[in-house]
Amino acid sequence: MVETGVTKKIGKIEFGVLSPSEIRKMSATKVITADTYDDDGFPIPMGLMDPRLGVIEPGLRCKTCGLRAGKDGCPGHFGHIDLAMPVIHVGFVKEIRDCLRATCRNCGRILLPDERIEYYKKLREDYIREGKDTSYILKAIINEVKNVEKCPRCGRDIGKIDIDKPTTFRENGKKLTPAEIREWLEKIPDEDLPLLDIEKKAARPEWFVLTVLPVPPVTVRPSVTLETGERSEDDLTHKLVDIIRINQRLQENRDAGAPQLIVEDLWELLQYHVTTYLDNQTSGIPPARHRSGRPLKTLAQRLKGKEGRFRSNLSGKRVNFSARTVISPDPNLSINEVGVPVDMARELTVPIKVTEHNIEWCRMMVRRGPNPTTERGEYIPGVNYVIRERGGIRQRIKVTEKNKNDLAEKLEEGMIIERQLMDGDIVLFNRQPSLHRMSMMGHKVRIVPFKTFRFNLAVCPPYNADFDGDEMNLHVLQGEEARAEAEILLKVQEHILSPRFGGPIIGAIHDHISGCFLLTYGNRKISLDDATRILSNVPDKEKLPRIHTDENGKRFIYGKDIFSTILPKDLTISFPAKICSHPPLDDPKKCPTKTCVIIEKGVLKQGVIDENAIGAFKGIIID
Repeated sequence: MVETGVTKKIGKIEFGVLSPSEIRKMSATKVITADTYDDDGFPIPMGLMDPRLGVIEPGLRCKTCGLRAGKDGCPGHFGHIDLAMPVIHVGFVKEIRDCLRATCRNCGRILLPDERIEYYKKLREDYIREGKDTSYILKAIINEVKNVEKCPRCGRDIGKIDIDKPTTFRENGKKLTPAEIREWLEKIPDEDLPLLDIEKKAARPEWFVLTVLPVPPVTVRPSVTLETGERSEDDLTHKLVDIIRINQRLQENRDAGAPQLIVEDLWELLQYHVTTYLDNQTSGIPPARHRSGRPLKTLAQRLKGKEGRFRSNLSGKRVNFSARTVISPDPNLSINEVGVPVDMARELTVPIKVTEHNIEWCRMMVRRGPNPTTERGEYIPGVNYVIRERGGIRQRIKVTEKNKNDLAEKLEEGMIIERQLMDGDIVLFNRQPSLHRMSMMGHKVRIVPFKTFRFNLAVCPPYNADFDGDEMNLHVLQGEEARAEAEILLKVQEHILSPRFGGPIIGAIHDHISGCFLLTYGNRKISLDDATRILSNVPDKEKLPRIHTDENGKRFIYGKDIFSTILPKDLTISFPAKICSHPPLDDPKKCPTKTCVIIEKGVLKQGVIDENAIGAFKGIIID
């Protein structure tokens, strides 16, 4: 059963920036050495693989939490690097630019008189109350201060702030160092922060300039051991090694009193390494590369885009109990059915719990083994696995021809058997791209001796499928609730009318429409042999049409009568067909071409069945 708990509504989400003190507080160790492992293959203390940052080697214990490596073990812990000189965080360049343009370098206040500041504060409160975007207020302030030449408070001349991509700032053409920028941002008082679109509880502007760099846990950047026995480090570890090396050189040169030019060059190099560590696709600088010439995949690349964390690992995941192959048409299947190839049916399974009511049936299924067939060689479902729990440990035992009888005898209540697919199982069928809810619907399985999925052509429009090589996915539901939900809510018959326009999305296409048109156009006579073949699939045998005889003694049935056999008995409707060029406004019987459709009590009296009658998106009869 689904457990129902007390639900809470999220009021708001606030994004903040880690302060240097928070980075140090959450750090398990300071990282000072660029080396990772010693000669014996053990992690070096205060290095990038320090055991306090977490462990990935099986058997080792983490020195911070004491847990071993593994899924339920140590999650990993952050470290930190103290930077010798501050560097700009490339992700906050726009925010730094806005802060510098809107404030005074001398006193740190916003470059507007008090009455304008009060006006903008009130306006911001109104925006928040109405749920509007407050970033427009900052844009308005920056536009207004463009024309200010002197600070209204301290009288300092205001310089023009320019930015050289990606992280170099200039005031009136003179370069600002990250240390000078940090000093400027520190002067901005807390009461002015809301107008700069910064929540004072969440961040301070000087935190956009890094003095401490967090080192991610070892579990985020595991090293792999190659077949040769060499260790291959993760891209993030490579980048952190570069940062630590340059940081050490910068500190040594600065402390030794090296020339300003050398210190500035090393400072710029540190800025480059930190920038490419955060985002290796920053415009304006060359990407950091591996020895092989491949660009490194750093933090931003792990999150962004189709292969990133959000789209690849969170929104989309790989699943078990699914299948994919090419699709083919099969007009002999019901719209609710899907033809599943035998090879797939043998692999895909449905879990069945053994109870006192079904234990004998389950034993019979297990005795069949994994590849049973009838005497004629036709498919019948077997069992792939028997699952049992002992002392909280779940065992999956594969059923084979050797052990099937033994397993059947040992079957007990509470065990689970994984039965192969059989006719009538409910599954989910999906074609990508999934653009609306009808891209994934419930179908009943029909095992077919082919290699492709088969389904009725009328179900092509909701999937937007055609048979020029399209592939589709099938998901086998594993829970009773899921199967009940699919049966009641997801079956194709529940989705004939589209929620987008209220009309039928499932209906005849192409050959269906052509066939019905040829069947009902004019007074089409169908020979008894052909008519019998057409009518062999009609379920309601009471409604078979009358047989006529022509002047040559040949027996026939009118096409309109054949079509009438599939109409509901209580259907009475009239409408113009698509080919009807001048439909009469008052009475369809007056149609000069006799193409207006008239159906009375389930009998087609007049007209042509075409797209207007049974087509997808338009079919009036389906509607």
